[in-house]
Amino acid sequence: MLINKKELKPGIIILELSGPLQMGVECKQLELAFDQLISDNHTRVVIDLSKVTKLDSGGLGKLVNCFSRLKIAGGTLRLAGTTGMIDGVLKLAHADRFLKAYPTVLAAADSFSDSSLSPAG
Repeated sequence: MLINKKELKPGIIILELSGPLQMGVECKQLELAFDQLISDNHTRVVIDLSKVTKLDSGGLGKLVNCFSRLKIAGGTLRLAGTTGMIDGVLKLAHADRFLKAYPTVLAAADSFSDSSLSPAG
C-alpha cells in the first residue's frame, strides 16, 4: 500500500491510500503515518480511500483506531472516496455512524469549516 501525504488547505492533511488496506503491513504503515501526524500536531485529517482496492476487518479496525487517537488528540478524521465495497464494509460494521465519509476529498476538507467550532466534530 502507498500512502501519499499532502496538505490541501492550511491545517488540513490528506492521506491518499492506494492498494489494499488489510491486516499486517498496511495497517502498520497507516499507524506509523498517524503517529507522525499526531506528533506534528496535525488535527484535521482526511483519509482518501478512493484508490483502496481491498478493506478487511484489520484495515477497518485501524481506521477506527486512527479516528479514536485523533479525537483524543483533539482532532477530527474524515473519510473521502468511499465507494462500493468499502462503503459496504463501513455500513456493515456500523462504522459509518461515527466515521464521516464524503464523496470527494474536497467535500471532506470543506466539512471541517462547519465543525471547527465544535471539538467533537
